[in-house]
Amino acid sequence: MNNKVRRTIVSAICLFSGMIVPAYASADAISVALANSTCDAMHKVGTLYEQRSGHQINYQCKSSGLLAKGLTGGAIAADIYVAANKEWMDYMIAEGLVEPAQVTQPWGNELVVVAAKNSSLAASAWSDLASPKIDTILIGDPGTAPFGRYAKDAMQHTALWEQVKSKITTKKHITLLAEAMAKANSSTVGIMFRSNVNENHRVLFNVDERWHEPIHYYVAPLKSAAGKRAVSDLLHFMQDEEARRIFQADGFRVYAR
Repeated sequence: MNNKVRRTIVSAICLFSGMIVPAYASADAISVALANSTCDAMHKVGTLYEQRSGHQINYQCKSSGLLAKGLTGGAIAADIYVAANKEWMDYMIAEGLVEPAQVTQPWGNELVVVAAKNSSLAASAWSDLASPKIDTILIGDPGTAPFGRYAKDAMQHTALWEQVKSKITTKKHITLLAEAMAKANSSTVGIMFRSNVNENHRVLFNVDERWHEPIHYYVAPLKSAAGKRAVSDLLHFMQDEEARRIFQADGFRVYAR
């Protein structure tokens, strides 16, 4: 049953019983601009919200920086923005698209170094990245993808960047990196968020969290969505206990509201 038919049935039932139809049941679709690493978990959360509210969600999944630039430049539009670091949410605030008081930090993450599931590579230490047995290191684009920025910061903090930068290959967002790592050879590793590790990857070791800024996600409605009841409802739903369990099961750290 599609959303339009569902809303029609809900309205008919409510009219028949003398009830008032909730405002969110007939509102326009909600557009959510998501840091790519949150896309899978948010689809699960969004499916529950759609089933219970009769409301449609449209997803735009890209790196935090590409989304922020698209939103500020007018190339894309959204009601809610989810960034994988503070820098890009601060950028949105500076551009006047988001109110600082509306920003929340519901989730966190951690970086891991991975190989393909069937890779024969033996590596267990950060210093192994500089060894001859690894000739390619996949990271996110540090300019727009926060997981790439965190990886570069960790390398610079440990004076490893200059030793390995010739091995670095960047990907625009984490889904592309995850797909590439699933098919990688035994001399390739990737640095990615734990939440995006799947059955096609083998975690070699964690990246020490002292080497980069804490990994937090930042969520906010855009000013243009002010007054939209459905947007406010979804924001609350995203941080309810059921949604929190979904994010936690997908490998995110979940913080108290």
